[in-house]
Amino acid sequence: MSRLILPPDSRIYACFSALIDRADAVFFAGLPGVGKSLLLQQMALMAQRAERAVWLLQWDKVRQAFEVPRYPLKQGATHPMVIEAVGVWLRQALADWDVAGAMLIGEAPLVGNRLMQLARPAADDAESLLRDERTQFVVPLPSKTVRRVIESSRRMTIAQPQHPSESDDAPPDLLWAQWQDLFRVAVRLGLAAAQPAPVPYSPAVYGAVYRHLLRQRHVQVLAIDEVLKPVASVYDFDHNPPQ
Repeated sequence: MSRLILPPDSRIYACFSALIDRADAVFFAGLPGVGKSLLLQQMALMAQRAERAVWLLQWDKVRQAFEVPRYPLKQGATHPMVIEAVGVWLRQALADWDVAGAMLIGEAPLVGNRLMQLARPAADDAESLLRDERTQFVVPLPSKTVRRVIESSRRMTIAQPQHPSESDDAPPDLLWAQWQDLFRVAVRLGLAAAQPAPVPYSPAVYGAVYRHLLRQRHVQVLAIDEVLKPVASVYDFDHNPPQ
């Protein structure tokens, strides 16, 4: 059973409370292995307690409709055709989404082009929603210590999943490879100096890249310095919101 684990006096709790009060859509953007799923779960629980109707957009849920049967997940990696199809669908779905008083909480990995369509401006009906102040992007920025704990936990949840979705999570070696790819992007953008590989995780560089990717959106970087320990799977919800 899922449970709210955020201390009411914590910075994360205060940030989420403010977003629940003033936002209609919140997207957690970032690499796999930074805690997006746990934070999405915790915000959904808080929003439900605040009596907001919650809708969820979770990458691992949405992509499945486009994968079967032709483009299945392979070793934690999604087929490029599925990635493109989900993004195209989502822009239209956002343009059509109109649920009075509801709150949309979603994940936007961006890395590997997954839902990068949310960050790219386009001349369509979804753009006004994505540019509005009531649509907020949150970039969880785990410290080096928290990142190591997340990677260690990922090994355990893949080996002994508490929820079917945990089996499809990106394994630690893929998390590491994606960080190396992101660092190379940072170098190309002039946000970091080139270093010999492998490059250790850097919260500063990671945050700078995502700020750049989301420069045309309302974005805030949320430092995660405390290890959060979920009571059950991060994919569990006491009352499942619509997906």
